[in-house]
Amino acid sequence: MSIKTTQFQTVGQEYHGFIVTKVIPLHELHCQLVELIHSASGAKVLHIGNEDPENLFCLSFQTIPTCSNGVAHILEHTVLCGSKKFPVKDPFFAMQRRSLNTFMNAMTGADFTCYPAATQTTKDFYNLLDVYIDAVFHPNIDELSFMQEGHRLEFADPTDSSTPLEYKGVVFNEMKGAMSSASSRLNEIVSSALFPDLTYGINSGGDPKEIPKLTYRQLCDFHREFYNPSRCLFFFYGNMPLDKHLNFIKANILDEASFVEPLPPLPLQSRFKTPKYLTEYYPIEADETTLDKTLLAFGWLTCHILDQEELLALSILEIVLMETDASILKLALLRSGLCKQASCYLDTEISEIPMVICLKGCNPESADTLETLIKSTLQEIVNQGVPLKDIDNAMHQLEFFRSEITGDHSPFGLSLFMRSALLMQHGGEAESGLKIHSLFDQIRKRNIEDPGYFGSLIKKHLIDNPHFARIILIPDKTLAAKELQAEKDTLALIKENLTHSQSQTIIKKAAELVSFQKKQEEVDLDILPTLTLDDVPHSPKVYPLTQEAIGNLNVYYHSCFTNEIVYADLVFDLPAIAEEDLSCARLLATMMSQVGCNGRSYTENLEYIQANTGGVGAGFTFNLQASDHTNFSPSFCIRGKALHRKADKLFSLFGEMCSQVDFNDKERIKEIILKQYVALQGSLSQNSLKYAINLSASGLDIPSKISNHWYGLEYFWMIEKLAKNFDAHADWLIAKLNRLKEQIIAIGKPDLIITCDAAMYDEIKGNGFYGLKNMEIKTGKKWNGDYPLAPSVTQGRTIASPIAFIGKVLKTVSYTHPDAPALNIAAGLMDNLYLHTSLREQGGAYGGGAVNNTMPANFYFYSFRDPNIVSSMNAFDAAIESLLEGDFEDIDLKEAKLEMIQTLDMPAAPGSHGDIAYGSLREGRTLEVRQAFRDKILSLTREDVINAVKRHVAPNMGSAATVVFAGRELLEKENAKLVSAGLPPFSIENV
Repeated sequence: MSIKTTQFQTVGQEYHGFIVTKVIPLHELHCQLVELIHSASGAKVLHIGNEDPENLFCLSFQTIPTCSNGVAHILEHTVLCGSKKFPVKDPFFAMQRRSLNTFMNAMTGADFTCYPAATQTTKDFYNLLDVYIDAVFHPNIDELSFMQEGHRLEFADPTDSSTPLEYKGVVFNEMKGAMSSASSRLNEIVSSALFPDLTYGINSGGDPKEIPKLTYRQLCDFHREFYNPSRCLFFFYGNMPLDKHLNFIKANILDEASFVEPLPPLPLQSRFKTPKYLTEYYPIEADETTLDKTLLAFGWLTCHILDQEELLALSILEIVLMETDASILKLALLRSGLCKQASCYLDTEISEIPMVICLKGCNPESADTLETLIKSTLQEIVNQGVPLKDIDNAMHQLEFFRSEITGDHSPFGLSLFMRSALLMQHGGEAESGLKIHSLFDQIRKRNIEDPGYFGSLIKKHLIDNPHFARIILIPDKTLAAKELQAEKDTLALIKENLTHSQSQTIIKKAAELVSFQKKQEEVDLDILPTLTLDDVPHSPKVYPLTQEAIGNLNVYYHSCFTNEIVYADLVFDLPAIAEEDLSCARLLATMMSQVGCNGRSYTENLEYIQANTGGVGAGFTFNLQASDHTNFSPSFCIRGKALHRKADKLFSLFGEMCSQVDFNDKERIKEIILKQYVALQGSLSQNSLKYAINLSASGLDIPSKISNHWYGLEYFWMIEKLAKNFDAHADWLIAKLNRLKEQIIAIGKPDLIITCDAAMYDEIKGNGFYGLKNMEIKTGKKWNGDYPLAPSVTQGRTIASPIAFIGKVLKTVSYTHPDAPALNIAAGLMDNLYLHTSLREQGGAYGGGAVNNTMPANFYFYSFRDPNIVSSMNAFDAAIESLLEGDFEDIDLKEAKLEMIQTLDMPAAPGSHGDIAYGSLREGRTLEVRQAFRDKILSLTREDVINAVKRHVAPNMGSAATVVFAGRELLEKENAKLVSAGLPPFSIENV
């Protein structure tokens, strides 16, 4: 793959008012970087051109809030609520369904706000860019939109001033949810401690206690100060011509823009003379134990972002010290027994770089001992020198990370934006964040000339650095109630001091907002640009897969450019497994790459993996059949990736993991169990929606039941049981893991799936897949999956969160059923026409909607970070009724079809192509089957959609289980509403 060049090749070249300031080939990424400046306005353009058909733009602004009222975050939401050229209520969400975009978003960082979008279609690209440009530079910023998206005061009954006052607003509820997480609280406290004088010390997303202080005028002023075309960085990526982009932004914004002085660089944070020591608290449920629930953070402020060589060296040090459980410092911390989980991060997107070590599963009295252990271990490393092999391993990991073309969850272009454009906004050289080999060469040279180089960095930034903060974050069973009561007291005081006129103003504003929302529903969206169904590609994407039998392998190969990386999966059909072993099987898959192997101890094996691969792991796939979702043949897979020159190590490791993995190290097994339990507990709120959906579906069919054992509460409960009394279960568990390993890797010839370029494949094949082709074939009892089913029940599960996560799942039809495409479209229509408005705009939930998941044949409703459980449940029912009544137009149907095609045509990273093709093969989703599904979507009528909902959704809603995760007080409050409506309340249980 050659580097794509443009007509802009010469520094100083002028084009329609733009001057080229930089042209640099990026050989490592097969890209070319071009920087330009618009002479009249001073606006900067950064273009990274290559052959990628997924083109991305990103409009980026430096935004510097001075307090935690969430102004930057709320503005990000509000500018997307209508603009001068497109005065519709929600052009952002409307364009989601009027385009074939592969990505649309808006993001608020600590010191920037950016608006990225991506697509593979030229017409679509400029439609989206047109809407985004007008949104950010000419937003309406209506006060009622500010009330909807940010915060507002409203009576519990909006028409009755005798009812309690409440805070409402999308961002307000989003941040209440975010700050219920202990990790989020810890990160904010660390930043506040390390940056008392800079914007990084405040919560840019917004502190729920501070958000209500933000005024509408402050919001408008913030936009005026920071959202100027002159101060915008226009970022472009992909294979579309740069000159077209320049012409477009010139005509649509820059011709009218005048020069404004750039924002000055952020000042340096004045350095501490003495360290800071803070103790804070986070909420847990009243019935939880506080033992081993304390979090500790140790943070240092290090170098400036412009010192890229030192920053890269610190990135290497972070990997050396803390990347794996075998890393020098992390190993010492875990072996102390005083913490169960240890991690480290460098925030490389802000002007001065903090390095923070976070420990979980601690007790507060261990803080001094752990701090001493960190410092003494670091000093010992300095004294002995950082091992050269550890430095080489870390460099290998960074080389792999920066070489890999990623993008399954977001475009590759967005990752390059984060690495280059943010550095540029701080006054750095964009290419410094993209080129790695030259910096590596400099660091290798330094280390050769001064073998104590990395030790000196440890001493400078970690041992002798007084700009240090230690945070102890202690669990508090009463804190959630205290915080809720404090909010109620504040609201009661406000209400007490309201005049009659002020109370009437609140009622009037609430009515105005409802009227505003209804009026905007009637606005003609045809003012927005759109694609038509004629713009839709006729055929599905195809990733060709070559199949051949080689030795004892069935090999499936996909050829594509992967930037010198080989991706491989070794797949075994899953044999019969007892129901009581399902969760243990998932634990085995989780552990396989974390224990010893082939005579290597677990530390040696982790080092081996780090030195030779970009990561290995194991997992399960259902392989549900497109023609019948109840027919499935699950498989167990070991997957990994490696640089071309390390391919032999990757394939050899696969063979070793199959035959020589070691589950007999009792202390290591215990360490993994405790670490995973702490991780699962810490992420309980973030994963609550997933748990709710799995639990709701668990009684519908066998795959859903298994899914709950592998990814739901059944797995959580098993880990909890093992963690709380490991010693009593250790021998049983080790025997079980060893037996399951022999049982799982047992059935017939395995499949080997490889994705890389042709030359790499020929070399790997010529070497017999480095021993895999001769691997031993075993036999075992074939899968049957004959497990008993118990119906799911409606229930509430308590977590330490003031807002709710709701899931409700019902069974529909398989992929090849004639009604399956119609159900997909129905879910989109419910989202677009009813649920988005009801759940988010009116209800204040951060998100929610409906999904038809065709392969498992599950249709589900959901909401998250939701303050209103009962009204959301009612919205689910009302969405169905609205659709059955035919309350949608032909244009709505067309938009839902476009939205569905987006999903079908979503681009994938090159390394995933082989997996995707193999998955389609295993599931019976042949090209002909996928073409038929696509054709049916495009030909659907209104009657098709209504009838599918009538046949498969409406009749099953009454029996579907609603599962809610929320704080006990909210659950009890919503139960009272159910009872008053004559409906059965939730049974409330602990997680």
